[in-house]
Amino acid sequence: MTPRQRILAAFNHEKPDRTPLDGWFHPEVVESLKKHFQTDQWSDVLGELGIDGWTELPPSIHGAEFEAKAVERPGPEDGPRAIWLDEERYEDLWGTQFRMGRGGRYQQWLAGPLEEAETTDDIARYSFPSVDEICEPDDYAAQVARLKEQELFVCGEIDNPFKRFWHLRGYENSLMDYLSNEEVLEAVYDRLFELATELSLRMARAGVDMVKVVGDVAMQDRITMGPKPWRRFDKPRWARLIDTCRQANPETCFFFHSDGKLTDLVEDLVEVGFTVINPIQPECMDPVEVKRRWGDRITLHGGISIQRTLPFGTVDDVRREVEDLIRQCGYNGGLVMMPSNTLQPDTPIENILACYQSARELDLSKL
Repeated sequence: MTPRQRILAAFNHEKPDRTPLDGWFHPEVVESLKKHFQTDQWSDVLGELGIDGWTELPPSIHGAEFEAKAVERPGPEDGPRAIWLDEERYEDLWGTQFRMGRGGRYQQWLAGPLEEAETTDDIARYSFPSVDEICEPDDYAAQVARLKEQELFVCGEIDNPFKRFWHLRGYENSLMDYLSNEEVLEAVYDRLFELATELSLRMARAGVDMVKVVGDVAMQDRITMGPKPWRRFDKPRWARLIDTCRQANPETCFFFHSDGKLTDLVEDLVEVGFTVINPIQPECMDPVEVKRRWGDRITLHGGISIQRTLPFGTVDDVRREVEDLIRQCGYNGGLVMMPSNTLQPDTPIENILACYQSARELDLSKL
């Protein structure tokens, strides 16, 4: 099979020649893998690991005022193009402030522009990025078609509006809004989902295969805001967004990422139209149970522990977990194997290699 055929077979719950693979890698891991394979090209590393077929081509948002002030990070450290307040702190397009950690490894949320908002009038005074600031790639549909002709599966990514909401409001404020300031929540959500819908619709019209929704709504043991509030405020908005896109392109696939125990919302996600769930974090969710309950309607994307097995297990432990996952969850398609989030610098290279090698070697025709 070509890489695209392999991914499509898995998503259509047909048995591919081998389980498709994917992965997210911390920059330090990227450099370690390049060194191991003696190459400067990340594409060479992906080829060695067997991760192929995936590509990204999303629209973006370009605010003129932000772009006029945005600069590269001052000093020797890497960082995003942004409005830098000093060598550590920066402000993004939305006016949210972050601080980069030591060595540029991670970043910390500092402040949001709507933290002090108390009423819908306060929300109305904030200048949200608008649909008029969305920029599509040139000849968008033609570019997507060319990528498909190259046997690539084309994706685009949007933030989960809840993630953007708490960045604007602050985490505690955002959760309190679900309970005691619903008007503010809905005022912000109306604007965020309007933008998310338009970004997704542009991708659907261009023929993008999959819209990836990224942003956590769960913790290790529960849904962050609780299942009932999510069903009241988030679920109907997701249903409208996906229905709008599917009217434009019925083939558009929707991917939902959230760390943590997402079990209480999986049925709801299926109902509104999500068909790929990531990362099926095994410390919080049993991939075999997810496959049993929803495997005829969703594709599992992830499933290998980055909290236990990959950083702390032996090579044999890694191989065993990968093979068990594929045997129990990928025997009839419906699985993309990958670690359950970004591989961190504490992960031994030999375990990364064992993870992908064992997946490539497992013959699905014998399952």
